[in-house]
Amino acid sequence: MQTKDILQELRKKHNLTQDELAEKVFLTRQAVSRWEAGETVPNVETLKLLSKLYDVSINTLLGSPQKLICQCCGMPLDDSSISREPDGSFNEEYCKWCYTNGEFVYKDIDSLLDFLVEHMHGDRAEFEKHLRMLKHWAPAE
Repeated sequence: MQTKDILQELRKKHNLTQDELAEKVFLTRQAVSRWEAGETVPNVETLKLLSKLYDVSINTLLGSPQKLICQCCGMPLDDSSISREPDGSFNEEYCKWCYTNGEFVYKDIDSLLDFLVEHMHGDRAEFEKHLRMLKHWAPAE
């Protein structure tokens, strides 16, 4: 699904007219109309407002162009598993099980490895090899 279709579908799902949506995001009805016609795409700040208004990630608003994975544990992310910042906004880098209320659950890689070894089938060294490729655990350069 394209961004224009997603934006229109979400607006209608929330029973908003183009005028009402424009007012909520501090723009004109014409701007909303251009998004839904596919002529333009909302800027980053407007995408943040829409994300909060509709309670979906920016990635979803843009048609899920990126396959997101948690940069702590490697789990694939979707809107139901993406973490949130204390203000309620999405943090599209981490899952809600690794990053909650602005804090990391696993304070070091060993605590995550202990959890993985206990709950999943696999070798600790193999898990560590994969985790070290993720942003959160990558060796500092």
